[in-house]
Amino acid sequence: MMNLCTNCGVELDEGFTSCPLCGFASSLKENPGTRTPSEHYPSDIILLYKEENRKHIWELSGVITFSGIAVCTIVDLVIHKTLSWSRYADTSILASWICLTLILLTFRKYFIIIPGLLLTILTTLFLFNLFSPPVNWFYGIGLPVTIALFVAVSVIVVLWKVAHFKGFNILAFAFIVLSGFCIVSEIFIDKYLSDKVNIQWSAIVAVSILPISLVLLFVHYRMKRGKRLDSNFHV
Repeated sequence: MMNLCTNCGVELDEGFTSCPLCGFASSLKENPGTRTPSEHYPSDIILLYKEENRKHIWELSGVITFSGIAVCTIVDLVIHKTLSWSRYADTSILASWICLTLILLTFRKYFIIIPGLLLTILTTLFLFNLFSPPVNWFYGIGLPVTIALFVAVSVIVVLWKVAHFKGFNILAFAFIVLSGFCIVSEIFIDKYLSDKVNIQWSAIVAVSILPISLVLLFVHYRMKRGKRLDSNFHV
């Protein structure tokens, strides 16, 4: 009878002490769950190939980014003899490249990606606010709404990571979290615009999302848990 690798599920013939695909040595008595030193596996080559691809994409995106910034700046200077609209374009292009850099170079390290994205977006919004005086919307809307959005995203990521079975329950909880984000956003928008809180559209969104979330939870917990999201969406 063949054994199965506890790490990737590949069938192992008798006598195998480590998986030939992922290198996981679950059957080694002296140090289970480790790789044999100086051995290379097909999975190592695949991971290296993906890492090289991410590096090449990052390098190409850098060339495109700084070329775009140069073009926008030169065109703005030629037409207006000063920096006007190009400030917004240059800042947006640079912020997008920084976000892409975080995703590519810190792949799946969410504790780095999420704070890095938050800081990048907040800095971009703050610069936009400086570019458009005397309107001061950053502290009233930009800062709290952006933080609320990233808190919502962080909660969804944590639920995804800790969930033993990633099915429709993740979608249900994500909808509930996003409905809470809508309510928080309307509160800050109302406070900024009229200094009065009058929850309307966010309540409609929350009430509309609740039945969908309940149906998804029912399908997940009462109808054989549904299917795994990572198998459907290849996550």
